[in-house]
Amino acid sequence: MGPGGAAPWLPPASTEGRSRMSEKPSRKPRTRGNRDGRPYQRKSDGKWVATVYLPSGKRKPVYGDSRTEADSKRKQAQREIDDNQPVTAGRTDTLERYLTKVWLPVTLPQRVQAGKLAESTLDSYRDTCEKHIVPHLGRVRLVDLSTTHIRAWLLELAEKPSGRRRKKLRPGEKKLPPPEKLSTRTVAYSHAVLRKALNDAVDDESVKRNVVLLVDAPTVDRKPPRELTKDEVRALLGAAADHRLWAYWLVLLALGLRRGEGLGIRWEDVDLDAGTVHLRLSVQRMRGEVDEETGRRKGKLVAKGLKTQASKATMKLPAFAVAALREHGARQDDERDAARLWADEGLVFTTTIGTALEPRNVNRMWEDICAAAGVVRCRIHDLRHACGSFLFADGVDLKVIQGVLRHTRLSTTSEIYVHLLEEVKDGAADAMDGMLVDLTGEREKRRSAS
Repeated sequence: MGPGGAAPWLPPASTEGRSRMSEKPSRKPRTRGNRDGRPYQRKSDGKWVATVYLPSGKRKPVYGDSRTEADSKRKQAQREIDDNQPVTAGRTDTLERYLTKVWLPVTLPQRVQAGKLAESTLDSYRDTCEKHIVPHLGRVRLVDLSTTHIRAWLLELAEKPSGRRRKKLRPGEKKLPPPEKLSTRTVAYSHAVLRKALNDAVDDESVKRNVVLLVDAPTVDRKPPRELTKDEVRALLGAAADHRLWAYWLVLLALGLRRGEGLGIRWEDVDLDAGTVHLRLSVQRMRGEVDEETGRRKGKLVAKGLKTQASKATMKLPAFAVAALREHGARQDDERDAARLWADEGLVFTTTIGTALEPRNVNRMWEDICAAAGVVRCRIHDLRHACGSFLFADGVDLKVIQGVLRHTRLSTTSEIYVHLLEEVKDGAADAMDGMLVDLTGEREKRRSAS
């Protein structure tokens, strides 16, 4: 090294040259103008990029495959900013991305956490999005979604098979029927779920308007429930008489319980001496989200509190049901003693090792009972309707039936059993006709004599 650390093969620095360089006028950098954001081509992928500035001062890039396209989107975005509208130009979020990355994993769970939405409702929304919305509309960009898309989607759903074709014949069938189409209720529910999702998208300023609001959902006609006759119920109870869950089926019918409400009864909520049961919980299967690593659902059984005050009630048990529960408790004690492991969860109706019953397995048990009884197309929920129908036929007041079934509004009870009310009205008209004939008999005699 030379003096001052310079390498010996380099000539000494010239102070004269340094002086001339310092005197050379500096060049001003080229500018694009005062934040005009005109398009430029990106070297990495050849895309054209233009820029607008939001009222906050933040830069907002928009993209195009050509200079003209990028500049057109820039002008559109600027107009939206000037009109105080959400900037949609250049936005590429699809409906699928919004539903699966924003609405289902972020927006709705926050509502569940705040107590504004039931976890089971979130589970139902997720299922509907996966089955009936994303496969049909998922690839459409949010900003491009139109009423034409929505109308075409509803028509597709109306023709969509409701599930896999059955492989087994039911009692009395000679051949398998064609696959059933989605019910009008399912189509209308899908419409409602998408409407709610896009309402939130508008609130998030992801879209300007909710196009689903501009398209009518199909009208759902409330059909009267499957009306079991007393002979059918007698056959069902006969087929279930030796079942280990005999008391469960009996309590469902006696109290008009829903499937999950019966599965959620705990011994601490039952007072056999007083003949009462306090309803607090419902056991349900939550489908959950799909695990990204395994591709399987993170489903689970949950015991959740009943959602309305009307549902949380202390019910009086018929003496026959009390006796059945005593017998069931003794059988459960024997199962506990015989089991190597017992999950003491305090539930009345359990598996043979004390765990909560899987609702789908309960459905299969009921299908076997129906097949043995020769009763077709009968759901567990039809026992609840049978409870209300039998009470009404026995002359029990509609207000009392509302209390038994724990409907929040009397109108719900009357809507479900409106067909029975019509029969009562017909009977009243016939009775009045007889009275009128009797009351006017003398007058008719005089008229015929004249």
